[in-house]
Amino acid sequence: MTRRVVLITIGLLALSACAKEVALVKGDLPALGGSLEGGPWLVEDLNGGGVPDGVRVDATFEPGDQNTSVVYGAGGCNRYRGSWQQTGATVKFGPLAGTMMMCEPAKMDTERKFLQTMEAVRTVSFDSTGAALLKAPDGRTIRLRREAK
Repeated sequence: MTRRVVLITIGLLALSACAKEVALVKGDLPALGGSLEGGPWLVEDLNGGGVPDGVRVDATFEPGDQNTSVVYGAGGCNRYRGSWQQTGATVKFGPLAGTMMMCEPAKMDTERKFLQTMEAVRTVSFDSTGAALLKAPDGRTIRLRREAK
């Protein structure tokens, strides 16, 4: 290669690297592909039925080893906590336990469905928007999105 071609190639590579950094600084941070770690994640959809207005369901995933990774959050009525493990696309939750306050029926029903579905979930995938889709073998799903700060 000639010296000019080498210099042009190096210049283009440098510009390309700068452009990527500028995009990250000025735009939204990219989704954390492949990991539920962190949060809170808000539940956008539960088994195709959405989440009732005024009901907050969320999850925060703390890292650890197989015995100490903790998921916790609001189930719609009560706070819950339990263990979680993720290896690639395979995920496992539970057992999950929560407080036992009484709430209005819509909140309690949402919470019951959420916790039962969480314990049944076995896989996780992420779409191009950064949303996570948790899937149970029987077809139940939970769609999560990181809460905007």
